Amino acid sequence: MTLPAVYVLALAVLAVVLLATEKAHLSVIGVGMVLAVALPGLIGVEDALAGLANPAVVTVAALYVVGEGFLRTGAATMVANRILERTGAREWTVVCLVMLMSAGLSAFVNNTLVVVTLMPVITSICTRTGLFPSRMLIPLSFASILGGMCTLVGTSTTLLVHGVLLDLGRPGLGMFEITPAGVVLAAVGLAYLGFAGRRMLPRVPSLAVLAGAQNIKEYVTEITVGRGSSLIGKPVASVGETATPGVTRPVMLIRKETMRRPPFRDEVILEGDSLVVSGSSQDLAVLQRGAAAGAASPDRYDPATMSFFELAPTPGSGLVGRRIRDLGLKSLHDVVVVALMRRGAHLRDRLGNLRLQSGDVLLAFGSERAKARLRRSHDVHLIEGVHEEIFHVEKAAIAFLGVALVLTLFVTGLVDTSLAALAGALFMVVTRCLSVREAHNAVNWPIILFVAGTLALSKALVATGGAAAIAAGLADSLGRLGPRALVAGTFLVCIVLTEMLSNNAVAIMMTPIAVAMANSAGVSDRPLVLAVALGASCSFANPMGYKTNLLVFGAGGYRFRNFVAVGLPLDLLLAVTGALLIPALWPL
Repeated sequence: MTLPAVYVLALAVLAVVLLATEKAHLSVIGVGMVLAVALPGLIGVEDALAGLANPAVVTVAALYVVGEGFLRTGAATMVANRILERTGAREWTVVCLVMLMSAGLSAFVNNTLVVVTLMPVITSICTRTGLFPSRMLIPLSFASILGGMCTLVGTSTTLLVHGVLLDLGRPGLGMFEITPAGVVLAAVGLAYLGFAGRRMLPRVPSLAVLAGAQNIKEYVTEITVGRGSSLIGKPVASVGETATPGVTRPVMLIRKETMRRPPFRDEVILEGDSLVVSGSSQDLAVLQRGAAAGAASPDRYDPATMSFFELAPTPGSGLVGRRIRDLGLKSLHDVVVVALMRRGAHLRDRLGNLRLQSGDVLLAFGSERAKARLRRSHDVHLIEGVHEEIFHVEKAAIAFLGVALVLTLFVTGLVDTSLAALAGALFMVVTRCLSVREAHNAVNWPIILFVAGTLALSKALVATGGAAAIAAGLADSLGRLGPRALVAGTFLVCIVLTEMLSNNAVAIMMTPIAVAMANSAGVSDRPLVLAVALGASCSFANPMGYKTNLLVFGAGGYRFRNFVAVGLPLDLLLAVTGALLIPALWPL
């Protein structure tokens, strides 16, 4: 292997380490990879930057906009609610319908958006019925991955394989070329989850339930204690004792810009303190009147508009790694964090000093206006309340029409998939299902930059001969066992790499290797390419390997072992199924 090829492989390893340890932002890694291969002249500047204009990348970006329009108008939630409200409180029925909806929508809409749309619906159902979100959120994520494997546009993985093939001068994937194998794999996976996998999931209440804030009519207000107030000298923990027991309670003491959270132990109220109290609007009104009689200053927040909700950092969020007190949620969004859930543990003590991690869930309170601002944030997403936060309900029918337009263009092949996706995105903006700003914010730009960087690295791997060297080694070792072993080995390698890296990175890096391996072995490259497209989508044993897994990781209160217990058997099951199925459908 040449020295330039070794250099490119070292860059790939470095990118993997940075990705796994979260030491750098996705966009920084992406731009860094472009510079690292362009500055030494391994590939030309145009080739290094071509990833930003790659048809697959453009398609992914445009589909984010189409999916966001489908979400913001309430079209997706209308479909979900009408089906889910018929299930009653039977866990198995709810789980099965959730998986079928998730897989069906994910075949045509970006699966990350599907999960973001359905998560709050599931949380709401669990709150009303007493079911556990932890029994449903992993099936939701896994089903969205399985559904995304059924069509070209279901997931960014297949779109990126398609884009790399075009860069290599090979025919791209057809809209439904992957469907026969994808549907069988999805059916096998859903059957496993419905009958066996879900039984291995824990029963973990949501953070709101653990924190006692699950009552949808529970609100929050802040009272500043003035001179002569009857509250002065009383224990903080005693506030609200005369109201509804266990419901009205202090959740925070603010003293000289310092926030103190429960347990309050023996702390007493001093003049100038601010008390954040939660409870029903009626109990809070009584409490405020009593405080006012003692010369407390007017409350800062209106209890009729303040409520609890749950937040989680988005994949690649710039907030990850920062202390809770430094997140700026109070100053930027007027939102106060009161608790945190991490791997199923409910944390309150010294909350401000904790550093936010991927998969964490924050319990916060704020106004409806604050929730609307958070809804537009790229750093956090709302787990509860999203399905109620619909801005353009009257445009739902138009959003359905927009999705139908995109699918028609995809299916008929009248125009290229990237142009069809752009037409759908433009339709959503022109018909005002989304504003221009909302469309811009809908695109996950860090992911786009990261993908562009990995595309540049992939080209450098081919140009330096690294892909050919790796392919020759794999073809030599696996080819001795026959052509079918090449497919099985490629599928399994992609699964293993995806569990360690990300689906997008594996799709981009392995596609040229698969083509080179087919050339070396003298067989058709189609089965090997499809093994990459399907294998790189199989990320079930690691919450960090796929964005949808990361989204449900904290919200479900899961631990790493929960994904291993349910996902590893699914990985193995799909590896065996794929190894037998692909050569049968696409002869070598």
